[in-house]
Amino acid sequence: MPPLRLVATLLLLPLAALAADRPLKVDRARSFIDVDVQATLHSFTGHLDRYDLSVNADESGKLKGGGLFAFKFADLRTGNPERDAAMLAWLGGGAPAGRFELGTLALTPDGQGQASGRLTFHGATHLIEFAVNVAQAEGTYTVTGEATIDYRHWGLKILRKALLVKVDPNVTVRFKLVGTLGAPVVPDTAK
Repeated sequence: MPPLRLVATLLLLPLAALAADRPLKVDRARSFIDVDVQATLHSFTGHLDRYDLSVNADESGKLKGGGLFAFKFADLRTGNPERDAAMLAWLGGGAPAGRFELGTLALTPDGQGQASGRLTFHGATHLIEFAVNVAQAEGTYTVTGEATIDYRHWGLKILRKALLVKVDPNVTVRFKLVGTLGAPVVPDTAK
């Protein structure tokens, strides 16, 4: 590397660090992702135990679009192993997974806003939009939201069991993500 280019790179590194994105590190003990399901005889809630989440904040600390949330349906637990196994069979068996790609996160100054992105599972992708609230206090971010989806849009049939139980096609996903920002991720400028 020529000496002038090396000196320029070293001088610009602090500026690049200031402009770098910072990942949100979620505190899973204080966070939850739940799925509420209404059925004929009784309703239940599934809790997503494991997931991968990638959301970044800009240099000013504002959370931004472009995030990714990925999960496996085997990690969605309802407290009833037979019901969990039936859900996996209804989804086609194997190891079904899902992902939400956050496209836009539009927030007002008080943290209320709208999120939109593409939800993919069961071989189909559809745009979903839902209200969110982002609160920040003393370096801790709390992101809450709720989205109701109709699983028939993803090619799934209404689930019926023994002609008595029918699962409503509209399920509600509720979440609360609590976390702090990690160290800046400096983009690779050597390319």
